[in-house]
Amino acid sequence: MNNFLKNKHLISRAGFGIHHNDIEKYKNANPKNIYQEIKDISEYQVLQTDLRAVTPEQYQEMAKATDKKPVNQFNKVYNISVRKSWHNQMINTPYQLREKMALFWHGHFATRIQNALFNKEIIEIFRKSGLGNFRDLLFEVSKSSAMLNFLNNQQNRKARPNENFARELMELFTLGRGNLYTEKDIKESARAFTGWSYDELGEFADNIKQHDSGEKVFLGKTGNFDGTDIINIILEKPECAEFVTKKIYQFFVNETLDEKIVKSLSQKFYNSNYDIMMLMDEIFLADWFYSEKNIGAKIKSPVELIVGIRRIMPMDLQNRDIIYNFERVLGQELLQPPNVAGWPSGMSWIDSSTLLLRMKIPSVMAGYKTLDIEPKSNDDVNMGKDESKVIVNQKQNTITIHWESMAPILNQDLFSILLPKPNEKLQNTITKFNSEKSKKHLMISIMSTPEYQLC
Repeated sequence: MNNFLKNKHLISRAGFGIHHNDIEKYKNANPKNIYQEIKDISEYQVLQTDLRAVTPEQYQEMAKATDKKPVNQFNKVYNISVRKSWHNQMINTPYQLREKMALFWHGHFATRIQNALFNKEIIEIFRKSGLGNFRDLLFEVSKSSAMLNFLNNQQNRKARPNENFARELMELFTLGRGNLYTEKDIKESARAFTGWSYDELGEFADNIKQHDSGEKVFLGKTGNFDGTDIINIILEKPECAEFVTKKIYQFFVNETLDEKIVKSLSQKFYNSNYDIMMLMDEIFLADWFYSEKNIGAKIKSPVELIVGIRRIMPMDLQNRDIIYNFERVLGQELLQPPNVAGWPSGMSWIDSSTLLLRMKIPSVMAGYKTLDIEPKSNDDVNMGKDESKVIVNQKQNTITIHWESMAPILNQDLFSILLPKPNEKLQNTITKFNSEKSKKHLMISIMSTPEYQLC
């Protein structure tokens, strides 16, 4: 496998696909050097939104007002602004791994709330700390206003413990369903987390008056445990490192686990005291990462698909909502995971209707086709609210593709640039179909194949 194919595979997994400006660089560069570039986390900057945020104090004033329209409107437009800003960062940043890792944690530590300031805060936690230490990240997320709000730990008090956070901490975040812990462990750990809450400004607060300071028995240990103790006890278990490593492997490498590799990775992760960057280095610098079985083995999520299209095909959007509507109808909307388990993966992204829609989107973006479709049914997301149709016709499609800046690409082998595993039969069929059409049509035709859905 030559360096270009390796780099293309690397950027599709450690990032969101190849950028149209980087093709020549990727042809000759050593994959290890490319990885060093995209993993750089030295220049962290918060997302800049096109809508100015209110202060926590101003937000509280709106939230307490009798008229809820201002706070509801702010939440709506600021959540959209955060989503757009993060989307643009995924497209344009050279430091791709930070945003890809943040997207992983966004699904792993899934929250879905209305408070736009809380949403922005937890996304920044993923972006800033997502490649640091898992122990630190776990504590930061567990004490975030978004997580405490979403899993109802505000209502977790010594007189009436709420088990939501304690249950999901073990089931979804650290150990896996039914692994090591029992229902009694959930109840005991819920007692330990009593009093963990946040104040009016969204700052973490440990309410001692509401904390159950009695003796607890958790995972075989006995003591007057609090929330910090519970998390530390969980992190002592190698099974925690194994669970997180498996999820990272399935997200970045292959849905089908290689048990031997995963075991080795999880042991190194555990022995490093949960160093996330070390784990990612072990994955992306390994020869096995580039093995044939891992190339084109994953189905792109809707965000990966749309962001990837925008990286390879530069465009201007007069109406940005069109782009985000594409993701919504395909079943993945940033800040809106379907439930606490996050988004599905693998074949869950594809059914007969979504595959046809995915294959149509490049033509709609190019203005060759129109779109009239209802979003994928998801009552968890919409909470009973009716969804309107997403319609993109020739008048509404205000996407302008910069074909002139893509001239160097159009004259190259588009199959090898766009597809993870180009094959001769597909190439002959598409080339024959486009024999009397422009290179633009050829590019759109390739991007409209089932093979383009893979990375």
